[in-house]
Order: sequence, then structure tokens, then C-alpha cells
Amino acid sequence: MKNNSCCRDEIVEEGGAIGIERLTRDLKESALRLTSNEARYLVDYYYKLQDDRIRSASQVRSSEEGEEVSWINFVQQHLTALENRIKSALGIYAGGQPLGAWSQSITGIGPVISAGLLAHIDISRTPHAGALWRLGGLDPTLEWLGKEKSKKLVDEVIEKKTGRVTSAHLAVIAERTNRSPSSLKKMATSPKPGSDTAQKLTKDSLKKALSRRPWNAQLKVLTWKIAESFVKQQNSRGGEFYGGYYLERRAMEEAANEKGEYKEQALAKAKTVGKSTEAYKFYSKGLFPPGHIYARSKRWVVKLFLSHYHHVGYEILHGEPPARPWIITHGGHSDFIPPPNWK
Repeated sequence: MKNNSCCRDEIVEEGGAIGIERLTRDLKESALRLTSNEARYLVDYYYKLQDDRIRSASQVRSSEEGEEVSWINFVQQHLTALENRIKSALGIYAGGQPLGAWSQSITGIGPVISAGLLAHIDISRTPHAGALWRLGGLDPTLEWLGKEKSKKLVDEVIEKKTGRVTSAHLAVIAERTNRSPSSLKKMATSPKPGSDTAQKLTKDSLKKALSRRPWNAQLKVLTWKIAESFVKQQNSRGGEFYGGYYLERRAMEEAANEKGEYKEQALAKAKTVGKSTEAYKFYSKGLFPPGHIYARSKRWVVKLFLSHYHHVGYEILHGEPPARPWIITHGGHSDFIPPPNWK
């Protein structure tokens, strides 16, 4: 390909193939100074690129030899090179921070996920591991109400005549939604986009606050990827830590399921799935299907990792471990499992 001077800084020949130029010293230094917003954008863009590259590779395999394949190859190589450069930049960003360096020391946690965790989690605003679980959508007691349920709840609790929101109203709604009155008030009075002025606490602002998703959707996707990675890495060197705990937890879940310990939950679940589904065959017998056990086991091990992440982050920030260490139920009793690769 002819190398036009207008694009020499973007595209270069690499071993006969076209690719994005390697990171320059300035770009590497810039990666260390990425803001959280910039890191979030790059993480999101990385995964979109990855999806596009996978589709492109599939197209190459299904196409016939000729000019069409040549152009599709060009696109795929270009996407692969850019994907790798962004991955390198995110690795520099994460590795330049102690918490990011620790997370990258864990088998199964690479530069992109490490950068994503840093970009989406502010340890200074996350007082304990439970708050981090909630932020990542791992608290099953936290329901996303949506617009209709939020309106119905607020109208039911707050008198239509006055419409004034009191601390007593907040306490009732907080109890019914498994949230704290202070967090509800903060959500309902937070400034609108583009404004620095706090909103007035009203029925409408409370309805809008309650209708919003109560967890970070992007972080929830990252937790899913982390859990999948731990399962895949369970037999690799270093992967036996979280992978081993996953295997132990799955064995415990399967044993409890066989003993009928989840019977009530399973029968209740049977009312929510189609009778023609494979899952119904299990639920209707008072058992969780294999996929449900798999999901429960993965959720447990990623909560363990997030507990470790919070512990390490808290200690880095404050110079001492959390005053009340997180506790996670394991083996029928509560244990404190220290973070790996840490002091």
C-alpha cells in the first residue's frame, strides 16, 4: 500500500501487513495521565472493537479468495492492531496505580479489566465490600423498580394533598426498597446533567431517582467477564486460587441442591419460567438447574474477588486495612480469606 504523508502518523507497514503505529513515548506518558472518564471510554471502545474484529475474522473464514477477502483482511488486521494498542495503553494506565498493579497480578485479570475497575470504582466512596457488590449489581435483594413501580410506590407512601417529602417518607421507602434514606435523598437531589445546583427534594425527583438502575451497568458486565475468566483459568498456573474457590463453591452448591435446601426458591422460580423449558423440569421438582448452580458459584467467587479488591484499595488509600474486614460465608461458616499477592 502506498504510504501517503497525510496518514504516516496513523498507519504504517508492519511485516508486510497494515497496522496502527506502535505507542510513542508521548502516548505512553499520556496513558499514565488518563482520567476516569477517558479510561471508561477506552475500555468500552476496546470491547466494541473486539466484537467487530471477531465478526471480521468470521467474514474472512466464510469468504472466497479474491479482492473481497483482501479488503476484509485489511479491516481485520487494522482492528486487531488498534485493539492491541488500546490494550497496551490501558495496561500502562492500570499499572501506574498500586490498586491496578495488584489487580493485574491476579491470573485472569488483564489490563483492560484492571483499567475498567479503576475507572468505575471510587474506593473513597465505597465504605465496605457490600457497597461494592451492590455497585456491581451483585446484590439480589436490590431491585430495579423502573418508572411504573417507582411512581406507584411514591404515590402510595406520600400523601397526594401535600406532596411534601419528609424524612419519615424516605425511611419507609428505603425500607421497602432495601436502601438507605441518605442514599435515596442524595440520588433525588443530585444536580441534573449540565448543572452544579442540587435539585429540590420532591415527589417527582424521588420517583425519577427510584426509577434509575441502582447499579453500574458497565461494572456489572466487567464482573461477569471476571467470573468467566476465573472459571477458564482454574487449571492454569496462578489461576488455582480463585478457580479453586469456584470449584469448591460449585461442589457445595450442588450438594445443597441435591439435599433439597433450595426447594422453596426453586418452586417459586418454576412459576416464572415457561413449562416447555429445560429449566422448568428442574425447578418444578424443587431443584436448581445446572445453569443456575453455575451462575450462583460464579457470583460467589467474583464477590470474593471484589472483597479483596476493596480490601487492597482501602489499605492503599488509608494506610491500614478496613476496620471491620469483610466476611464471606464459606463451608457452612464465616471466614476471612486474605487477598492473594498482598502483604
